[in-house]
Amino acid sequence: MRRGLITTLLVLLVGAGTAMAATSPPRNTVRPTISGTARQGELLTAVPGSWSGTQPMTFAYQWRRCDTNGASCSNIIGATSKTYTVTSVDVGNALRVRVRATNSARSATAISPPRTVVTTEQPPKSVSLHAGQSTVVYGRALSLFGSVTNGSAGEAVTITEQRLPSFSSVQTVATVQAAADGSFNAVVRPQIHTLYRASDGQATSNTISINVRPRLSLTRLGSHRFALNAMAARSFAGRYALLQRWNRRRHRWISVRRVYFTRAIVSASPTITSRAVFRARLGRARIRAYVPSRQLSAGYVAGVSNVTTA
Repeated sequence: MRRGLITTLLVLLVGAGTAMAATSPPRNTVRPTISGTARQGELLTAVPGSWSGTQPMTFAYQWRRCDTNGASCSNIIGATSKTYTVTSVDVGNALRVRVRATNSARSATAISPPRTVVTTEQPPKSVSLHAGQSTVVYGRALSLFGSVTNGSAGEAVTITEQRLPSFSSVQTVATVQAAADGSFNAVVRPQIHTLYRASDGQATSNTISINVRPRLSLTRLGSHRFALNAMAARSFAGRYALLQRWNRRRHRWISVRRVYFTRAIVSASPTITSRAVFRARLGRARIRAYVPSRQLSAGYVAGVSNVTTA
């Protein structure tokens, strides 16, 4: 009987030792980290890192406020969740988080490296604007494109215009959305010399200045008879264009005579068509019409028509 009791005790001791050996305490293998932007108002998240030891394992958190070097830390009262919202008190300091891992054996702690010094503001936004060309023919489309730096995808960008030379009121011509990379684009149709800008509500772009040429159309009406139409948002009645012919020997256009616009017709608003009808006998030479800037209303630059045969 004594021998059986001893055997039973040995079995119990071995079993207890085996149970103790099967339970291992937590041990940190990869340090905890902090994800998110260390900026006032932003939400930070504690990443517990990697731990070895008997599962299951639970984690508890304590956020700490430190000096700029990550030293002289103190617990932030009440900051014991996995996430933490940065406050104004944290500005100018570094943040760390202490993680306590607990399993059936015992607990162990590890602390994250210091997070960068907290700042108060987001990097400043900026908006840039560009154009596919600086001069466009009246009625033709113009591509504007640009980008928002330090913005967010999908935010609205407003394109405004201000027509010259009267410096009329600023008007919105398009509202577009910025892509994920901040880029945006819009199509406009300037009617006269126009200034364009883009804004996201916080930042305003540089100014783009677009010149406009009148749209000139030279057509044959009959034998030696031609019509010149100038389309713009202004009348050119009483002003003239220069009829030019191509000089094969000199390889250049030479002005032959003046052609006066005698009337202006209001077509689809805001377009006004100024018209000149004339005769020309130039021996089947190639001809065109050229309107110098001095003969145009303010807000337009020199324009040239298509080429036809006299």
